[in-house]
Amino acid sequence: MKISEVPNKYLALIETILSEFDGALIIDEQGIIRVFTDYYARETGFCKEEVLGKRVDEIFPTTRMLEVLNSGKPIIADVWELGGKMQIVSRVPIISQGKIIGAAGFNIFRYMDDARGFADRISKMFAELEYHKEQVKRLSAAKYSMASIIGTSDGIMESKERVLRVASSSIPVTIYGETGTGKELFAHAVHQESTRKEYPFIRVNCAAIPDNLVESELFGYEDGAFTGARKNGKPGKFELAHRGSILLDEVSDLPYASQARLLRVLQEKEVERVGGTRTIPLDVRIISSTNLPLQQLVAEKRFRKDLYFRLDVFPIIIPPLRMRLTDIPLLCDHFIQIYNQEGGGVEGIDSKALELLKTYHWPGNVRELQTVIERACISAGRDVIRPEHLLRFSGREQIVDNHYNNKSFDIQAAKQETEMEMIKRALEQSGGNKSAAAKSLGISRSTLYDKLKQLGL
Repeated sequence: MKISEVPNKYLALIETILSEFDGALIIDEQGIIRVFTDYYARETGFCKEEVLGKRVDEIFPTTRMLEVLNSGKPIIADVWELGGKMQIVSRVPIISQGKIIGAAGFNIFRYMDDARGFADRISKMFAELEYHKEQVKRLSAAKYSMASIIGTSDGIMESKERVLRVASSSIPVTIYGETGTGKELFAHAVHQESTRKEYPFIRVNCAAIPDNLVESELFGYEDGAFTGARKNGKPGKFELAHRGSILLDEVSDLPYASQARLLRVLQEKEVERVGGTRTIPLDVRIISSTNLPLQQLVAEKRFRKDLYFRLDVFPIIIPPLRMRLTDIPLLCDHFIQIYNQEGGGVEGIDSKALELLKTYHWPGNVRELQTVIERACISAGRDVIRPEHLLRFSGREQIVDNHYNNKSFDIQAAKQETEMEMIKRALEQSGGNKSAAAKSLGISRSTLYDKLKQLGL
């Protein structure tokens, strides 16, 4: 049926509906006005009887309604002058069974002030979205690449090679390693070497999230999902990681009940917010890390077997530092370089100090070595790091015993000497500012005063 063939009683009903838009009119396939609302009649001064049945361009010479009728393309949010007033109007074709049978035009805003207010709200919304995107990008960017992984030992080179082998795919990766071996560096490298590197890299410490908040943190929640829920809800970590990668650090600490939800996300590639009803499709690469063998946890019924098989598709095992002692010189040079970039002037480390470091078993791995070198840099000043610098600032009996082999060595006295030397240097570097010195030592101001009193400083 054509618009021209629609009975007048139906056209009257359509006019009643369109009156809610204030200004609205409809033309048929020949450009004849068939519907003309009261608002347009008031604004133009025309009586409906003068307008209905006339061609639209006879009444409104500057109209673009015929343009829409002929092209079949809508004109949205256009500016049109009516009765000396600027109007924001949209014009759309009316199509039936693939044929254009007319066109409709209607006001979007009654007043220009309404349009300006809407424009301001839209601008603010887009500004907030851009800010949010920038914040997510800043917080979720991968910081480390393959170049950040220091070492040439066989074990570390094999781990690097596995990163390069798996990075280009999207299969799940599980990184195993003791605390302090650098699992997060490898996770960053997997993301940086992949085609997803331009998209978010979201890190989640599963061990740091309270059990009752795990699901809302990972999968998000809707408004009113629970007491204290943020208005308008909140996207979960998986949503934020869309098209990128998500690192589930210490995944072995994920509560057993939450593991089923994670399994569903992996299987269905979609997520449902807590308290929500709609599913959100996801494209996320899962990277897990743990310092515990997941297979053993499965045997102990602390980790779901089906989730284990989903996550442990491509394992990467990072060797502990005691199994890659040949990397210690490179690591030391790297940590000294970092220290010097922050204003230090250490010239390097001598061979005797390096040999001393190789006699220790390093339970804290690379992280522990970094701490030892940072303290030694403070002790060495602008000199070369020597064994005595390691002795004073490591506070580790194993290094002391291996180097000096002196049964009468007083460990307590050595520790006291270490504290005294560290406090003196911290005060020197801070110009006597005790608050700054306490901060650099990693202790409170009151603790520093107690130490000064105990040591007679």
